[in-house]
Amino acid sequence: MNELCFMGYKVNKKTKYFLPGTILFSNEKEVITVSMIRDAVDYILGIIATYSQLEEPYKTAKVMFGAIKMMLENKKPSRLNKTDIKTEVGALEKIINLSAKSENERVQNARSAFLCKLTIDRFAGMPTM
Repeated sequence: MNELCFMGYKVNKKTKYFLPGTILFSNEKEVITVSMIRDAVDYILGIIATYSQLEEPYKTAKVMFGAIKMMLENKKPSRLNKTDIKTEVGALEKIINLSAKSENERVQNARSAFLCKLTIDRFAGMPTM
């Protein structure tokens, strides 16, 4: 892995294709694989589905997470702009705060949000990953 770092994780810049076991990020304590990011995206999309699909932040978040999922499936989504990304991050934080009904859910929400934010920070604005 090259020494590019985000949020305390080294980034695997040599990734050309995303297989479930492909390591995208790592630090001394853990590795984060494509399947872990995909699970986090699916989890967040599930939460988004329970909220009003008509509210703009949720629609934008759904598009953003759908684009991340497409990239992880080696497809080429449309390029998103920084305004979309900022809207998505705001919606993500709102979702995390509103959706948790227990401490375990809060922990899972925070972990999924972290994995998604890590991926967004690294790959945002790129036409492909």
